[in-house]
Amino acid sequence: MNGVRFYRDADLPFFELKLCDASYLCYKKHSHEEYSLGIVEHGKSSFWCEGKVTEVSPKTTVLIPPGLIHSCNPDRQGRWQYKMFFIEAGWMQRFLTSKGIAVSNRPVVSDMTTLSAQRALHTLLESLAQQASPLEKEAGVMALFEQVVGSMEPVGNCRKVIEVPKLKMIKDYLHNNYLKKITLEELETVSGLNKFAIIRAFKEEFNIPPHTYQTLLRINYAKKLLRQNRQIVEVACEAGFYDQSHFHKVFKSHTGVTPEKYQRLK
Repeated sequence: MNGVRFYRDADLPFFELKLCDASYLCYKKHSHEEYSLGIVEHGKSSFWCEGKVTEVSPKTTVLIPPGLIHSCNPDRQGRWQYKMFFIEAGWMQRFLTSKGIAVSNRPVVSDMTTLSAQRALHTLLESLAQQASPLEKEAGVMALFEQVVGSMEPVGNCRKVIEVPKLKMIKDYLHNNYLKKITLEELETVSGLNKFAIIRAFKEEFNIPPHTYQTLLRINYAKKLLRQNRQIVEVACEAGFYDQSHFHKVFKSHTGVTPEKYQRLK
């Protein structure tokens, strides 16, 4: 890739991704209506924000609140590559509040050198590229931002009370609707739990996150269809997978064999 392009997703209306890969690209002082998270991949740059300059380099992250005037001036020598995630302000403020973190109007500069942070980024990008379920994609966004805000100071007591009956309501809803495109907003409405608490609480109670549970239900359904000698492309579609390639990869990761091989088993 060369230059700048954007990624948008109908399943993530609060989200936009900007991909930049250029020899040199400089912006005038500006601000955004959204929260923006920049992750530097190649090159170095001077990040200016309200009179203060910070040097950023590969694996540096910069979280910028809405309305904050800033600019970025990369080194003219060499390649300049970064990813910029734009997150609607209301979504981000609810996310921060759910973590017990004060909503700040100051930028946060940190790094992504930990393996867990890099894995979170890779998982999110993979789910976007593969057109994963809405649950899985939003969970990926949350996981990435959890890594970014992990070093920020929480405010007060951030203990969460897991409400088991409400989590069982979510599990039942997934079991009865696993072929649908389910969103966290739906699970919030069904259970009454804050959507930013659902993923962690569900995983603590049932050992897997909601999107993984939905995928398991779809795989089990697909296995029944395969045993009926249905066409694999039809099975992929009926079981709720984006395409046959996506189905093939997910099925093998859960069963250890391809759909074709599973269908041939006696």
